[in-house]
Amino acid sequence: MTVTQALHIKDKQRAEAEAKAEARTIALCKEIPALSEIDRKLAAFGPALVGFAIAGDKEGLARLEQENLELQERRKQVLVAHGYRENEDAPVYQCSLCSDSGYTKGSLCLCVKKQLTLSAYASAGLGKGLIDKRFDNFSLKYYTGEDLTRMEKVLSICKEYVQTFTPTAQPLLFLGKTGLGKTHLSAAIAGGVAAKGYKVIYETSQKLFDTYESARFARENAPDTAKYEECDLLLIDDLGAECGSQYTAATFFNLLNTRLMEGKPTVINTNLGRPQLEKTYGERVLSRLLGEFRVLLFSGSDVRMQKLGEK
Repeated sequence: MTVTQALHIKDKQRAEAEAKAEARTIALCKEIPALSEIDRKLAAFGPALVGFAIAGDKEGLARLEQENLELQERRKQVLVAHGYRENEDAPVYQCSLCSDSGYTKGSLCLCVKKQLTLSAYASAGLGKGLIDKRFDNFSLKYYTGEDLTRMEKVLSICKEYVQTFTPTAQPLLFLGKTGLGKTHLSAAIAGGVAAKGYKVIYETSQKLFDTYESARFARENAPDTAKYEECDLLLIDDLGAECGSQYTAATFFNLLNTRLMEGKPTVINTNLGRPQLEKTYGERVLSRLLGEFRVLLFSGSDVRMQKLGEK
């Protein structure tokens, strides 16, 4: 989603809110004649104010502005007297900060920025369970001693990776046991880079290889596998969790090699150690992973189990 598209959505939301408010005003005026008369007088103030402004009549302007305020207050009293809220027919905007204009103080409103971020996350393949995995809620309190020192550095490197990301950034390899935050930081990188406008794909290894397998045997309507090779940043989650075979090993090598040859970055996280990686994917893959990727080691005690213990 582009900024223009996001603002178009806000324009539509604003128009809908104001149309509903106008319909509510018409209904109230039919029910309350006094309200209709007040609105007629309020509508007449516009041309009169312009006339006094052109003539430079400051006293006339001040008098009209005061009368306008008194009429607006009278309008509220009439609505309340008939059992309604004083702002009964005011537009109800989805964003109270920008009134669905998309801008606050000359800058894009937070609601637009959030919409763009969510769109970027969705296009990257980050589902509901991953969208909330950000750098600002990655807690270091579950690490101690040398593990804490190491994870502070890992977190800092990941933040810098997003801040300085280019489509030729160095690939990253996250190594460590389960439950140490590899998926959390992978998702945070994916979301951060996607929010900057780059094409990002976040995929579990199982789904990635399933897609290649489906494309291999499809006679028509084959799933798109080129996206994995062409995106600005590919993130592969939980490498090694898929059902391994010679085909998956060969597919992984070809994908990895293609992206490396084209200078496209990949971020991979895995619970497998170096011996297991070599056994599962072969020496050629291990050589590229350890030779071309920046390896970040995750250590500590299983964070998920610690969180369960807190409940």
